[in-house]
Amino acid sequence: MGKIKILPAQVANKIAAGEVVDRPAAVVKELIENSIDAGASSISVVLEQAGKNLIQVIDNGSGIAEEDIPLAFERHATSKIETASDLDRITTLGFRGEALPSIASVARVEIKSRTIDQEVGTLLALENGQIIKQEKIALKPGTIVSVRNLFYNTPARRNFLRSDLTELNHIIKVLKRFFLSYPDIRFTVTHNDKEIFDLSAGAIDERLPQVLGKDLYEGMVFVQERLDQIELEGYICRPDQARGNSENQFIFLNRRAIQNRSLNHAVVQGYGNLIERAQYPQFVLFLRIPPTLIDINVHPTKMEVRFSNERVIYQLFLSAVRSSIQSERGIPQFSFSEVEKNWSEMKNQFKRTSSAAFHSSIDFDSGKNQLTIGYSSTPGSQMAEGDQEEAIAPVSSETTEQPRLWQIHQRYICSQVKSGLVIIDQHVAHERVLYEKFLGYLNQKKRVPSQKLLFPQNLELALDDYLIYSEIKNLLYEIGFLITDLSARTVLIEAIPADVKVGYEAKILLEIIDYYRENQSGQYSAHQKIAAAVACKNAIKSGEKLTQQQMASLVDQLFATKEPYFCPHGRPVIVTLSLDEIDKKFKRM
Repeated sequence: MGKIKILPAQVANKIAAGEVVDRPAAVVKELIENSIDAGASSISVVLEQAGKNLIQVIDNGSGIAEEDIPLAFERHATSKIETASDLDRITTLGFRGEALPSIASVARVEIKSRTIDQEVGTLLALENGQIIKQEKIALKPGTIVSVRNLFYNTPARRNFLRSDLTELNHIIKVLKRFFLSYPDIRFTVTHNDKEIFDLSAGAIDERLPQVLGKDLYEGMVFVQERLDQIELEGYICRPDQARGNSENQFIFLNRRAIQNRSLNHAVVQGYGNLIERAQYPQFVLFLRIPPTLIDINVHPTKMEVRFSNERVIYQLFLSAVRSSIQSERGIPQFSFSEVEKNWSEMKNQFKRTSSAAFHSSIDFDSGKNQLTIGYSSTPGSQMAEGDQEEAIAPVSSETTEQPRLWQIHQRYICSQVKSGLVIIDQHVAHERVLYEKFLGYLNQKKRVPSQKLLFPQNLELALDDYLIYSEIKNLLYEIGFLITDLSARTVLIEAIPADVKVGYEAKILLEIIDYYRENQSGQYSAHQKIAAAVACKNAIKSGEKLTQQQMASLVDQLFATKEPYFCPHGRPVIVTLSLDEIDKKFKRM
């Protein structure tokens, strides 16, 4: 008897569902796409327990005829294409006929729908992909799809779901794509009986501040470029608004959200060297291109596409971003070649004396006999009452013999030792110092010393940022922040940790939120994560010049920590090159 068998339909459906539905956010995406394709002008989303218990999408679209509703749950049944040639000119968001049957195979589903020319609506209920009830009901034109107990019949997959906050953030990320791509549609979103979005229909410049926050929107730069039938327009952030992750990077192709690393790279390249390393620009860009020049039938999620000439699209993005950045608010051009840049630096280095080369450009506070590594109080701030600023005494060359230290590319601190050469990464070294300092306070149940701001700062947060902030609000207080909630999603920053540089409080808070979002899971405690976040975002940056005194003080503090060889994320702080290794490189051995 042969070994090859055709899988039962129920098993095949569950396997296929894994390609389309991996978490609640995927269900939200598929249902909203159906609503938009139905011509809805108003869409409501109701969630319970981050979609694990309930996902309900209500629209006022064209509805589904009574005889078509059962067919909608058959695999590869669709009203959007008929022949293979239709794949070359797809204009709808959905077309494969996989969404509803995939969802029905892993959840309890109920659909209510009525077309405008029908007098009554139809209710259809399914369990395990099988119809268990069908009846006529009173209903307004449109469709209501309710998805309950997602993955109830596949417990292993349900166990892979994360916390409610994590799953809700994934849903919000999906929702933001639709909010931005379809500002002409009204959206309301409720989670656990609490309304979290109510967005009226309007123009994109009205929708952007509602979704991304007013502070980001007010600093964004308009982008527009055209090449024959291809048109690009949208908004990009100023270089100083870059964030520590790529959450707010949106590219829409004919209003469809897509993922394309090449185009993201083109945007980053358009900024040149105006964005710091490990920072990501925020942008919302809309690309319009004839359907015949693209292939969206690449992946079941339809997030990946192919272009007939991706090099042309890449150059379009690069040119559009570069010209917008260069022309906005007098930002200087950076079109000189890398060769010219290197030659200029070499000439300048040659002219400087060795003593001047160690001059510091970092805004550290230092007295005649003390130096504070990190950022302390400045004329724009004051220490909170009862707080004592910790000063680090520099090592005096008159009392203790010290190896001469030097800096490479304003990134690494180097020193000769008996066995060879020691190289220290200045950023992760300072990160380790600050991490142990902050964690020490938290473990002793002491609040980290803070500095009050003379001019408290208002900050309007995007909803996903506000959800993270709400979860870590108490930890932020313990680490030295004093933040007051003013209204929905708007906060007032009144005090910051003593080691945070004044003037960067909003940026630092957003970076901490980004860090915490990216590191929610894992074996580390909440105190360890928040201490690591604040330390990472406040440590000396790669590219900052240090004086001899600052380098010596940093090295002393590093070797006073419990674990000087690794940063809180496990990256090495110190690398040693033995004399033998160096000799081998020069073929002396």
